[in-house]
Amino acid sequence: MLLKNRILSALLSVALTAALTGAIMYAFPEKPGFSSQIIEISPAQLEEGITHAVTGVPSDETILTVDGNDAPAELLTYQIGYSCAYLDYMLSSYTGAGLDLSKPLPSGEDPQDYIRTQSLDMVKQLLVLENLAAKYGVTLSSEDEAALEAQRKADIEEFGEAGYRAELYKMGLSEAGYDRTVRSGALYQTLYEAYNTPGSPLYPQEADLLSYAAAADYISADHILLRTVDPETREPLDEAVIAEKRSLAEDILRQLRRSDEPLTAFAALADEYGEDPGRQANPRGYTFTHGTMVEAFDSAARALGDNEISDIVESEYGFHIILRRPLDSAAADSVRDEYFEVFFTSEADKSEMTLSPAVERFDVAALYEALRAAQGGAETPALP
Repeated sequence: MLLKNRILSALLSVALTAALTGAIMYAFPEKPGFSSQIIEISPAQLEEGITHAVTGVPSDETILTVDGNDAPAELLTYQIGYSCAYLDYMLSSYTGAGLDLSKPLPSGEDPQDYIRTQSLDMVKQLLVLENLAAKYGVTLSSEDEAALEAQRKADIEEFGEAGYRAELYKMGLSEAGYDRTVRSGALYQTLYEAYNTPGSPLYPQEADLLSYAAAADYISADHILLRTVDPETREPLDEAVIAEKRSLAEDILRQLRRSDEPLTAFAALADEYGEDPGRQANPRGYTFTHGTMVEAFDSAARALGDNEISDIVESEYGFHIILRRPLDSAAADSVRDEYFEVFFTSEADKSEMTLSPAVERFDVAALYEALRAAQGGAETPALP
């Protein structure tokens, strides 16, 4: 049952734009990554932990609280390592230069301030997740519990008891902290499933979804598309073919204008002549907000009233005849996932976070260096 849905995948795959513009990053991994480096970790090191060794703060000391839910210091250490490693990876992939904590980010931000803020946000979101689960009575299923236990046993079998604890040490976590981090991924999935279950207190009503869609400037529109470019090469079709497409579009529009039941006729003509490859999956068209569709299509659709049909609209894809549809149940379903993200983010935004003064002792560069050293001097700590 520990399957990633679209939202969870998106939250784990932090885009470079988010990493460089200060957007909230989410980290609810199903299983933080173990490194491949074999490093000897002494019993004394295991007992002390990286957090205490670098900051002087015991790993299990409360570092922040969200609405009565406490987070131990080691969770912040882990998230700092996660943020540094992910940002290093993204910068290397997209700019060719890895993370340098002594230089500003491309956005101009100080990297250590950015990473500290993001890491605190991620720990806060984990606590918010746990608080929401408790509020709505969401718990892991027996199948999830069994899967987590089976994974733990597999890890111990692979690394041995001592090796398993050493792997956790390399991430800055105790077994309790590791378990809490791993469980957050399954808990998020379970919360999302409850959100999508009719009758659940988390299940949004259609009216709420439609209110959100309208407030976010979503509209619904169908279209009959006659392509003027090759769908594979994107090269323009022959001028004679384009002229034929134009003539056909004009004929279709005349039929619609003369029809006593234009909406019924529109569906039939779209099925017969439409060349939109997405129509089979979207037989009633699309629900979208600004920036989703090409400008010509978006502007023309927004200029229509509900159930009104446009004249011929030309875009880079071809000739469109657009039908503006009212926001309905199909539109509500199309924003359901996004509404959950908004719901979760708003819950995090309004939750009160109290920080321990010990947070000031968390030096990002020193922690990242210690985590890298623990993993054998690897370029970056292992990512989930």
